[in-house]
Amino acid sequence: MLWMLIACIGKEPLDGLAVLGYADNDTEDVQLTLIGDASDGLNTPRDLGFNPERLGELWVVNRTDDSVSIFFDSGTSGQTSEHIIDPYALHFMEEVSSIEFGNIGTFGTCQESRNTYNGNAAPNDFMGPTLWSTDFDIFGETNPAAVDYLTRLYGMQTDLGSHLDMLHETPLCMGIAWQYENAYWAFNGLKGSIDRNNFHLDHGPGFDDHSDGTIYRYGEGQFSRVPDVPSHMKYDHNDHLLYIADTGNNAIKVLDIVAGEPVDRLPVQEYGTAHYAIEGEDIQTLIDGSEYGMEMPSGLTIVEDVLLVTDNATSTIFAFTLEGDLIDMLETDFPSGALMGIYATSLEDIWLVNAVDNEVWRLQPSDVESSVITEVLEYTYY
Repeated sequence: MLWMLIACIGKEPLDGLAVLGYADNDTEDVQLTLIGDASDGLNTPRDLGFNPERLGELWVVNRTDDSVSIFFDSGTSGQTSEHIIDPYALHFMEEVSSIEFGNIGTFGTCQESRNTYNGNAAPNDFMGPTLWSTDFDIFGETNPAAVDYLTRLYGMQTDLGSHLDMLHETPLCMGIAWQYENAYWAFNGLKGSIDRNNFHLDHGPGFDDHSDGTIYRYGEGQFSRVPDVPSHMKYDHNDHLLYIADTGNNAIKVLDIVAGEPVDRLPVQEYGTAHYAIEGEDIQTLIDGSEYGMEMPSGLTIVEDVLLVTDNATSTIFAFTLEGDLIDMLETDFPSGALMGIYATSLEDIWLVNAVDNEVWRLQPSDVESSVITEVLEYTYY
């Protein structure tokens, strides 16, 4: 495959990455370690991420049962796991596609759903990203105070689980990226747009006042969803750029979040929220996947100024510079459709989901001596 690297970029390849086999494209030059499987509750895992506040705590979201599998002391001999389904996951995490940790003690998810309550109702597109707590006394638990209040308000037993907030203008949401405080970017698979969702103040676990939310829609029609294949994203806080796996268009695109102005107020699904269309946005195609043998980019992350992308169709992992130059690639032995979310703690430590076989794997250079995470992940709150 070395010839392919040279042909793709039209010049001698860069040195490559040890974690991808130094351009040899040989899985024998890397180390793959199975971290979890169906016995840990993995059930079509689609994305993953480490909780930056607790060392070695890996969260994985599962589409089939709208759940989260959490691994403690990940990659160590003392690893344990817990499988959690929220009491009202059939809405707030229905067919979850993606996860990203955000402001202190919180994380966000997106759902590839038009809101059918797991097939129990006709779709109404009342769907979008959800805000959650990382506190195990809250996440996945019923809040009796909220149940009591909502039951009295609606005149019927109402348990909305543990969600902290939700906005409902981004159905078929295929990817999520945190910006700052309670603001997240989301891939709107129905409208083919990128939506900036700001929850502002959350309403507390299990309540339902979402009226202070604001949503801004960028580039409607310029992005394309592939059903069942998440389109992951990553926000670069240093350059104010959002990197996007545009799966249906086989491209990696970049949105400059500074450009553009709101011009039209859009209809809303939910009373009290404000929804705007953006005009003059700056969206560029950084990478045309067809030039590199890519077919369906899905997973995407940035580590040490390297852009890592997984191709869901070919189960290949690509590494690019942030300017779009190919550094290295590794064609794995995972089946087609397996690779989705990707997370890297460093350029020698990559974590992957295998959605086909319900597994999580760790990818490292072959000469790594220890598989233990020894440092808390660097994380800055904005």
